[in-house]
Amino acid sequence: MAIQLGKRGDLSGSDAITWTLSRGTPYVPSPLLMNGRLWFTQGNDAVITCVEAQTGKVHYTQERLDGPSGFYASPVGVDGKVYLAGRNGTTVVLEDSDTLKVLAVNRLDDPIDASPALSGNAIYIRGHQHLYCIAE
Repeated sequence: MAIQLGKRGDLSGSDAITWTLSRGTPYVPSPLLMNGRLWFTQGNDAVITCVEAQTGKVHYTQERLDGPSGFYASPVGVDGKVYLAGRNGTTVVLEDSDTLKVLAVNRLDDPIDASPALSGNAIYIRGHQHLYCIAE
């Protein structure tokens, strides 16, 4: 649900609600807002939706991602890429665009529940057993 800032009280049925989406929404992971797009998984499943943040226009919805299994980590984004780390240790890299384009699928032998952290040209991923730093 997109709600205009500065509104108060019970906003049910008011014009303060800009748009709503009731299917394919996350449970644990937070959505990612990047370049005007809102990215989120369905529940904790490896199913992704991307909408225009201001209007709610759906770019794609409830698309299954091959490789990862479940999500607790929130998606993160940088440099035109969206990273989604699955609980089975698989990270999917998507292109930041209006269409679903998988750029890479990478697997670590360590379950991942924490959201990746981005710093400079490095991505840090905390698994259950190890902390990984992937950089150029």
